[in-house]
Amino acid sequence: MISIKSISVSRGTAKVIKDVSAEFKAGTITAIIGPNGCGKSTLLAAIAGDLPLTSGAISLYEKDLQSYQIADLAKLRSVVLQQPAFNLAFTVQEVLAMARTAGSTLESETAAIIKLAISELADRKVTQLSGGEKQRVAIALAIAVDAPVLLLDEPLAAQDVESTERIIDLIKAEAEAGKTIILVAHVPESELNWCDQIIKNF
Repeated sequence: MISIKSISVSRGTAKVIKDVSAEFKAGTITAIIGPNGCGKSTLLAAIAGDLPLTSGAISLYEKDLQSYQIADLAKLRSVVLQQPAFNLAFTVQEVLAMARTAGSTLESETAAIIKLAISELADRKVTQLSGGEKQRVAIALAIAVDAPVLLLDEPLAAQDVESTERIIDLIKAEAEAGKTIILVAHVPESELNWCDQIIKNF
């Protein structure tokens, strides 16, 4: 599904990612872990195609990631940022509807709202939500698109116990449905036994 081969990524003069290789198969969950500042989010952004590589290559469906048009890439992978930027006062329902250009439907949006248990937020402005609520809306948005690849930057941050368990169960269900899941986690490796692969020390 996704292959990264000896990739390096620089920010300014600093090389943040150095010679990383990995394979990500359909139906699996991979966690990227490590201390703050080690490049976890940078690696995820590179896999998403949102950052240029200094060296190496990333392929999606055996095709170079950089050769995809943005519109096509949006239908193949959904990305959830660590701090979703909801700056305009749209309702949650309106925000979800914006994903229809990437393939979501009213039915998939409704299903995502139910899966994330955010029905009570549907008519609220996203600018009025807490950090954890915004994160759940962003995950619902990604799920509604139903892309085969799901990239999540710290999806469990700012969540209570119930929401954390619900998100983990949802991620596992998405993988069981055949999706490739890659996420950044800032928790001990011992708490990630529900993942199939761990990437660390890169």
